[in-house]
Amino acid sequence: MTRGKMGWAAVAMLTLAGCASTSQPQTAAEMFDCDALNQAVASADNDFTDIKGRFDDTRLTRSWETDVQAFHDSCLITSAQRPDHYSCFGRMDSDDPRGALVAGGEALGQCLGSDWTSTRETSDRLVFSREGSDTTVTLETFLNDRGRRMGSLDVWQHPDDRRLESSGG
Repeated sequence: MTRGKMGWAAVAMLTLAGCASTSQPQTAAEMFDCDALNQAVASADNDFTDIKGRFDDTRLTRSWETDVQAFHDSCLITSAQRPDHYSCFGRMDSDDPRGALVAGGEALGQCLGSDWTSTRETSDRLVFSREGSDTTVTLETFLNDRGRRMGSLDVWQHPDDRRLESSGG
């Protein structure tokens, strides 16, 4: 009987350990598809031409589907009142909603590599840049209408392109 009790105790401990491990921060590979992200970054130099798919034009925006999915399989190339940029949206799983940006930034830094530096532009936005390149990458977090922490990952062709976003110009 002792052996059976120890077996159940071991199963219970493993189950508890499994539950505890689900609250661990996501790794870069779990949060982002690093290969897809780096492909989008490399494509910024040629206006994302090599990753643009089917084109859709509406009154408000132009967009292209893409098979290059770096974040939650929800990426596209879009353009409105600014040049084309690669944009993705998805949920940021974190026990600490304010820490989601930090965890996401660390994972994004792992994907991009050590030659990229990050700057906190606002309390909810990080900007990644690399010396000698105009391409910038941004990660922004926000609460959606259901109170869930979401993330926006964008690849911009030039640093000034992302600034147009907030000025409306």
